[in-house]
Amino acid sequence: MNFEKELKKRNTNIRACSIQSGIPYATLYPIIKGKVDIGTCSYYTVSKLSRFLGYRPDEIVYEKEDFQTFRNNLHHRIKHNELECILEIIESDDVSLYLRHEDYLKAFYLVATADYLCRKNNIPLCDKYTDIRNIKLEKPYFVGDSALSGCNKKECIDEFLRFNIYEGDLYDAV
Repeated sequence: MNFEKELKKRNTNIRACSIQSGIPYATLYPIIKGKVDIGTCSYYTVSKLSRFLGYRPDEIVYEKEDFQTFRNNLHHRIKHNELECILEIIESDDVSLYLRHEDYLKAFYLVATADYLCRKNNIPLCDKYTDIRNIKLEKPYFVGDSALSGCNKKECIDEFLRFNIYEGDLYDAV
């Protein structure tokens, strides 16, 4: 999570956050500046900061999962049951969580997956993601077989291309 952005959204600074949260300035400053990983802090510090920011502690401590692991797990869920997978994506707050932690690839990948599965199953798109559908990665990201083959756009799924993600197969989970 970008704590500096979170403080700016609240029109506050580190000193005010320190006073209001009860976290010593010397402890808080390196956390906000990204010099200390929030995951290494005491639960006491994490809970005070999360309370100040209006999140649960588990929402501000973020362990970045490898993209390939994330993708494989998602593909297994799709293979198990496409409709359940759509519901899980929409009902969970994972897209927001990834956006909040600036893990844009995973957020866009989830939205593209939900959109593709909705189209495939003749289900209307969820309007929860309307704003996100207008954003894309700056550089193309090639995944799966598309990364190996240099991928032709015609072989890729349109919903992923919208986000500048080259994905050709959601059913290749091992």
